Amino acid sequence: MAAPNSTSLKFSILLIMLLVCNMHTTMAVTVTIINGVRIPPNPTTITVHCKSKDDDLGFHTLPYTGSYTFTFTPNIFYTTLFFCSFTWPGNPHRHYLDIYDDKHDNCNECVWHINLGGGCLNDHKCGPWKSIDLIDAQPATF
Repeated sequence: MAAPNSTSLKFSILLIMLLVCNMHTTMAVTVTIINGVRIPPNPTTITVHCKSKDDDLGFHTLPYTGSYTFTFTPNIFYTTLFFCSFTWPGNPHRHYLDIYDDKHDNCNECVWHINLGGGCLNDHKCGPWKSIDLIDAQPATF
């Protein structure tokens, strides 16, 4: 019986590694964003816009306590990142959160509670906003 050659051995190892990495991608992740923004004494409607490098999920308006949910399958390289912007009436900022980062988020059901100061993932990992000022659009003059 002939010994396996170096090329077929390398191919077999590569195939096994790809199969192991592919196990990661079979687990779908569901992200739910819940609006808890309240400017006393009134609850506030927020607009959410989520994106990844490859996907733009569009704009969604959430009433107070309303939610938006999306599902995706992370890539095999553990580099999936979804980020969302948040705006609401009377606030001159566009706020951002990394809503899912495969490098450090270890959840298949990721529930974000959004508040005035930022958001909390699964009620324990809270983070402040990354914010920028909104610029009032001025008509171009020529």
